[in-house]
Amino acid sequence: MTDPGSFFSTDDEWRTPNDPTSSAAAPTLQPPYYLTMQVPGAGEPGFTLYSTFIPRTASDNERNVLTGYLAANADPGPDYGKLTLLTLPSQTIPGPGLVQNQFSSDPEVANQLALLERGETEVLRGNLLTLPIGGGFLYVQPVYVQSTGETSFPLLRKILVAFGDSIAFEDTLDEALDALFGGDSGAEAGDGDVDPSLPTVPTDPTEPTEPVDPTEPGVEISAELAQALQDARDALLDREAAYAANDLVAAAEADERLQEALERAIALSD
Repeated sequence: MTDPGSFFSTDDEWRTPNDPTSSAAAPTLQPPYYLTMQVPGAGEPGFTLYSTFIPRTASDNERNVLTGYLAANADPGPDYGKLTLLTLPSQTIPGPGLVQNQFSSDPEVANQLALLERGETEVLRGNLLTLPIGGGFLYVQPVYVQSTGETSFPLLRKILVAFGDSIAFEDTLDEALDALFGGDSGAEAGDGDVDPSLPTVPTDPTEPTEPVDPTEPGVEISAELAQALQDARDALLDREAAYAANDLVAAAEADERLQEALERAIALSD
C-alpha cells in the first residue's frame, strides 16, 4: 500500500472469508485448499495451495466480494513455494459467502435439494472451491446425501457450479459445466461420472445380472475363497435390489458387505 490516507483509514484491508458451509452461530474461517490448476501467468497446471480474501469490513451479506486470490506453488521443483497474488477489482466478483447465498436462494436448486432430503436422508454441502478461469472465477461445490441411520456414509449426488451471475446444478461436473456455459464447455473433468466406488441410484433400474457362480464344476478354488465370492455375489444382488427400491440405506449396507467380501477374496487369491 502506497497511499497514507488509505493506510490510515484501513479501507483496503483484507481478511479470509468465513467458510460458507460452517454454522452461522459459530462460523469458522475458510481454510486453504489444494488444487491442481493453472494459475494465470503460469505455463501449465500445477499442484497449488490457494486462499481467497475479501474486505476486512465485509460481513456475510455486505461487500462479500473477492479482493485477492493467493496461490502457492506446491509442486516439487525450482518454483516450489512461489507465491502468486491476484489483486481483483473491487465490487465485481462475488466472494464465497455471496455465491453460497446464490446457490441457496435459487428456486430450482432449493426444490432439488428438498427432493434429496426426502425420507431418512440429509444433504451435506462439500467444500466450496474457487478456480480462476477465462478471466473470471469458477465456483464448484459437491453436494452429498447421507442417510440418518446408524450405518451411513455420504454419497456424491450433485454438483453446484457458478460463474459470474450464472449457476448450474447437475449430476456430474461435466454436465454442470456444459449447462453453465450453454453447451460443450470444452472442459475435461475426467469421465464426468461420480466416483465409481460410491453407489448411485439408477434412473431406469434393470434386472440384476447373474454373476458367474464360482462354485460350479470345473472351477477349483478353496472353500474360503468360494465363500468370499458367494458373499460378494449376494451383496451385489442385494445392492441392486435396494437401488430398484430406491432404498439408499440398504444399498449402502450392501455396498459395505460387497467391499468386505471382495477384499477377502483378493487376499485369498494372493
